[in-house]
Amino acid sequence: MKILLTIISIFLINIQLFTQKNEDDNAASNSTNPLAFVTKLQFQPNYTFKDGGGDQISIVSRIIQPTGSIGLPFIKSKNPGKIYTIYRLEVPLISQTISDSQSVFNATGISDLIFLDVIAFKYNWGLFGIGPALTIPSASPEVFGSGKWSAGPVAVLLYTKVKGLQIGALAQQFFSFAGSESRKKQNFMIFQPIFNLIFSKGYFMQLSPIMKFDWENSEYNIPLSISLGKAFAKNLSMSIAPEYVVSGPGKGDFTIRLNINAMFAK
Repeated sequence: MKILLTIISIFLINIQLFTQKNEDDNAASNSTNPLAFVTKLQFQPNYTFKDGGGDQISIVSRIIQPTGSIGLPFIKSKNPGKIYTIYRLEVPLISQTISDSQSVFNATGISDLIFLDVIAFKYNWGLFGIGPALTIPSASPEVFGSGKWSAGPVAVLLYTKVKGLQIGALAQQFFSFAGSESRKKQNFMIFQPIFNLIFSKGYFMQLSPIMKFDWENSEYNIPLSISLGKAFAKNLSMSIAPEYVVSGPGKGDFTIRLNINAMFAK
């Protein structure tokens, strides 16, 4: 009888460990997938060492909400397992100090808000998303923003057919259409290549630097970064990423990014 109870106990423990491992792996996959049908609340503290002297601390908060609709909340999807919408709101808080103590760039405040409305299409090979993006000139003080309302298309392509691998890209193109007449026109793209590896026990690695191509001023900010992270449970993951800008206005800047991701599966 004791032997039987021991065998049953070992069996139950193995089931629990296997289930926990699968939950961690699924959480890691959801945390790195920009089109996952999972509600996310992200906090990303960043610390940047400016190449010209000074530093910057920023906290980027993101609310990511999937819905069984098509574009607008009142247009219901007939097959939300295959076609659904991702709403994403990004709120950046910034505090920075540069070498010139009299500079207007020595400030603390909020930057422009970014809102995305992406319709996602799920295929057997992965995911494709497309929709509009909007930049809201909410910056205060104004040095942290463009002073312009800007909008444009956003597109996401993600290949997920190979287990533990995500390859794709996310692109957002913005054109200014309103705002302060004294501020420059906006015409830029935010481009993020995606290469994610999901390992066992919830560990993951990301090669997904966020590049900015400013077509209006012919300035192209290109960083290199690598992120290492872990999902601690089915609803929480954390990652850390060093980043170095190799080209563009921010060339020489070095940033440490920490991403805390709380997830609430539907």
